[in-house]
Amino acid sequence: MVSRKNVSGEAPRERIISVARKLFGAKGFHATTTNELATESSVSIGQVYRLFTSKDDIVLAIVAENSRRRVEQMHAIFDAVERKECSIFEAIKAIAGISLMRDDGELSFEILAEACRNPSVADRLEMMTAFYREGIRRLAALARPDVPSEELEAYIDVMMACFIGLGHRVAIAPNADTESTSIRTACIMMRALGLPYPG
Repeated sequence: MVSRKNVSGEAPRERIISVARKLFGAKGFHATTTNELATESSVSIGQVYRLFTSKDDIVLAIVAENSRRRVEQMHAIFDAVERKECSIFEAIKAIAGISLMRDDGELSFEILAEACRNPSVADRLEMMTAFYREGIRRLAALARPDVPSEELEAYIDVMMACFIGLGHRVAIAPNADTESTSIRTACIMMRALGLPYPG
């Protein structure tokens, strides 16, 4: 059965996720009621529960969507590196820029908090983080194909901490200069990797 769409062209599932992003980020997961989600999404409460078994499922859908989008962006950058269309420095700068995007800053903290309380959210978040880590592994291997696996793992840990930390920095300092921060981050990471960098 094809779901009816509203005038904006979004299907009910996408509307609910979009509204949940806004409400969970602004009010918090527990303070947002299913009734509010339904009203703001222009669907019935029954429709919310037909599409999602619980609010947890909506959080998991947001996590999955965010992870899929980030991993796709990262792999497009790595493909460009492999085709020699992009340097390692430019790739790191681009990923830092993606990490600094001002989308869902408050929501990321809310999702992390919910992962501490809810094992199913924690498991899904861990699984999504594993996909992200594999992307970072690809970048580290492109940057330093010469290093042993233990050292490569150390590079991956540092890069993961940096990129994830940049994502949270946006919520704390929303007016940060993302271009300058991306450049500085790329320079520091290149230095940590033992690679030359511009400037």
